[in-house]
Amino acid sequence: MSRIKELIKDDDSILVFDIDGVLAIMEFGERNHFLTDEEWSKKLLNKENVYVKEIVSSKIQKFLKTKNMNNIYVLTKIDADIEKKHKEDFASNYYNIRKENVYCVKKDSDKVKIIKEIRKKHLNVSDEKIIMIDDSVDVLNDILNETNYSTAHISSFLDIL
Repeated sequence: MSRIKELIKDDDSILVFDIDGVLAIMEFGERNHFLTDEEWSKKLLNKENVYVKEIVSSKIQKFLKTKNMNNIYVLTKIDADIEKKHKEDFASNYYNIRKENVYCVKKDSDKVKIIKEIRKKHLNVSDEKIIMIDDSVDVLNDILNETNYSTAHISSFLDIL
């Protein structure tokens, strides 16, 4: 049986969250989970911030209030530099995650490299307690195949919260 929920709840674990679909509820479109590529590009070009209070997960927010925020990170993909500021502000303002604990990559495949860097900051923690939480199975598989760290799909939180 999986121990992931036990590890997620462990106060010593280092939790690394994605934003889109994890900390940010995927309700970007009026009646769809996201926007067309054209609509998304236009918002980025106009520097429009879509990371607003309405897409905060109140359940994850409540869960994180009990955690040591030194052990909480964000590792997210961005399409434009302006997104970095928007995502840092989102994580900080709504989840109390330190801006210096927010990491951005241009490609999901780069997340493995960054989680290894995060791991170096917590040498006293076992590999299994370094946990990537994402909604992308491809990202989770990269972590699974290239490290000894734990992985959790966001759906694991459905029964925790």
